[in-house]
Amino acid sequence: MNRLVLISLATCLLLSLSACATKKAEKKTPDSEQKVKIPTAFEQLSLKSEAKTVFEDAGKFILLEGSKCMQRDNGREPVTIVQWIEMPGYIDSGTVVLNGWDLRYVNQDREVNSMRADITHSKLVKNAGSTFLAFEAQGKLDDQNRNDAFEFCVFYTAFGYHSAEIGATIEEDYNGIETSAVLDENQGAVAAMEYNGQKGTLKKNDAIAIIPRGFDFQFADAFECEWRLLPCKWSDRTDYPLLQAAYNLSQTNTAPNLDGSPHWAAQTIFKDNSTRAHRIKTRAAWIRGRSVKLRADFLALNPRAGKASTCRKSVDGVVRTQTVRINELPYDYAIPMLTGWDLTNECEQQRVQRAGIWIHDIRFDPQSQRLEYKVSSILRNRDGAPSFNSAHRVTVLGLNRLSSSAHQRPPRVRLKIRE
Repeated sequence: MNRLVLISLATCLLLSLSACATKKAEKKTPDSEQKVKIPTAFEQLSLKSEAKTVFEDAGKFILLEGSKCMQRDNGREPVTIVQWIEMPGYIDSGTVVLNGWDLRYVNQDREVNSMRADITHSKLVKNAGSTFLAFEAQGKLDDQNRNDAFEFCVFYTAFGYHSAEIGATIEEDYNGIETSAVLDENQGAVAAMEYNGQKGTLKKNDAIAIIPRGFDFQFADAFECEWRLLPCKWSDRTDYPLLQAAYNLSQTNTAPNLDGSPHWAAQTIFKDNSTRAHRIKTRAAWIRGRSVKLRADFLALNPRAGKASTCRKSVDGVVRTQTVRINELPYDYAIPMLTGWDLTNECEQQRVQRAGIWIHDIRFDPQSQRLEYKVSSILRNRDGAPSFNSAHRVTVLGLNRLSSSAHQRPPRVRLKIRE
């Protein structure tokens, strides 16, 4: 009973603090006064899904994965999912990685005004006899009118460790760090954002790895009049068919800058056949320490424009899944992080019925130094034709135990010089 009370309090804390952090409420309209059912904290708890343990080194480290889906009747507010994951008692540091998302209109395909998948808060909570990781995720898919029901699924990977065994500190875990930009149509299709942290944040021997937490894309307001009963207004939101959506979070390497400041960059694409003005936000946390290692991958974002020269009209509206294996990982523990993805309609812009990409079924074997995972993706309209193209990038966060890190150091050489 005490554990349930603790979980409920932590869940309410996440919800209340996130409410304080949101922007001012929009001006009420007749439509916005309709009641929208928001699940309570206790409803969230009753609907919780258990995370699956991927790998555990008892007393030292645990890696878990899971997913959760929820629907909303319209697009006026995002879906909010509050999730908690029970952790072993030895865990005193831990966090969550956004490792995928799946958004769909429930009833039909639509043009798109905004797409969002975002882990807004994360917190490890410990009390006598209880340890759990609580986090809040928000997702949104809406068109100009915000009248359509939609579903948001979040895919996450959580890990925790005993800090006496692993020399690593998780930074900006609760809120993450948000970077944002407004891209004008004359600036091109690729938006680029950088984060430079405070000088001296990182110690001399600290390595760093950036943890993806989310994105928020939205076409900027512009006048667009569609045939409807009510007259158009200059403040009406715009929506467009989707040709391409892409995201890439990158860092050069694990080493800090010369001045000891954390640094990373994010690039995004959100467009129809043309290039439109739009707003972008991304969120990330980070982990630092002498146990932190990194195996980075590269994904170049190339914007598509208009209709392709080769275009298959075959029906292909199904989820694609492939298995990826990464060998020769010299780490005690390995965590895959989805740091880049690119979803593109094969022929030209289309209305959206469903879009998403996620990694799942993770396996890690420290003996063979092999990491395996599956990646699934989907981008389709109502008919599922034409087909789509997808690409992804996974950065592997490696963690070494302090004892094994010491063993891997080169031995000291002592020379005795005879008198």
